[in-house]
Amino acid sequence: MSSFFPMRSSAGTPGAGKLGGSLPLRGDEIKAVRLETPLYSRYNRRKWQGSQARQRLQSRPGMNGVNLKNIAGNEVSIFLFRFELRGRGIDFVLNEEIAADMYPEVDEELKPYVHACCETLLRYRHLSVSNTIMDGNFLKSGEFEVMLSKGLGRHFAEDEKARLFQDAKHIADLLATVMDRRTEELKQGKQPLLPPIAHPSDPRKIKQGLKKLGKAKHHEAQLQWLAEGRPRRPGLRPLQPAELPPDVTAGSGYDHRGHCYLFEHKQLGELGRIVLIPVREQEMLMQAELYQGQDKPESPTAKKRKAVFEQVVATVNAGFDRNFSRPS
Repeated sequence: MSSFFPMRSSAGTPGAGKLGGSLPLRGDEIKAVRLETPLYSRYNRRKWQGSQARQRLQSRPGMNGVNLKNIAGNEVSIFLFRFELRGRGIDFVLNEEIAADMYPEVDEELKPYVHACCETLLRYRHLSVSNTIMDGNFLKSGEFEVMLSKGLGRHFAEDEKARLFQDAKHIADLLATVMDRRTEELKQGKQPLLPPIAHPSDPRKIKQGLKKLGKAKHHEAQLQWLAEGRPRRPGLRPLQPAELPPDVTAGSGYDHRGHCYLFEHKQLGELGRIVLIPVREQEMLMQAELYQGQDKPESPTAKKRKAVFEQVVATVNAGFDRNFSRPS
């Protein structure tokens, strides 16, 4: 278990510290990766003379002569990806030619970022005015641009939106890596002998990837805290494993909103997550999300999972009160 210090939740904030303050987590809401044939022929590479000798991505126009544009209406040189609403879920639509050249190790690194972006975008899907909720493309200027559906950005907290865009950039960088490697192989006359990439991949690997991202984010936050010279509050006591309900463990998770902790039960499996979201100095909003999975809410397993997770939430809330209770 990863121990953590409960911090004070913001008083009077709707949903703070209460079960059901956010959308329940379901495994079926994030759809499979869908591939799309771009309007342009196979990508090629050209040098872009710049201060850092970066590469400019450019492609030849298709036979139909149509100019592809992104959500913002800017002309696109290479379509990379977009997140598209479908039913209750979201499709990740990927450039088919890049997908055909995908390397297994890059694909494994890519999918946790895609999953994290899907989870964030799902919380705002009802506010999107277009079917495409976010897209990422290389413009004709050679720059990468990520855009949200028109007007959607104003509904995001700034930190959450910055982390979403940062992960979209990570996705673009990984796709550019695929193009770089494949282009270099073609120059050397090498023919790819790549195994087919499964879409979707093993959910367990995605989960492991998200935990890895969460641990890295937690470590980065600790280093920043030390670099800024922030003192640890005297008398602060971390939550202990023994304080959780029996057979429940906690670990680092990954969420664009803030610090995320995942809770699992030995028999019931994944219970849910608690996200600590900075609101203002020395104050946090705690959001708890119950994991539903494929079980119906009225099923015995779902009811047991909800009951145990409510105990977890109550325990963490008590830790808030113990460490940050205001004097009367």
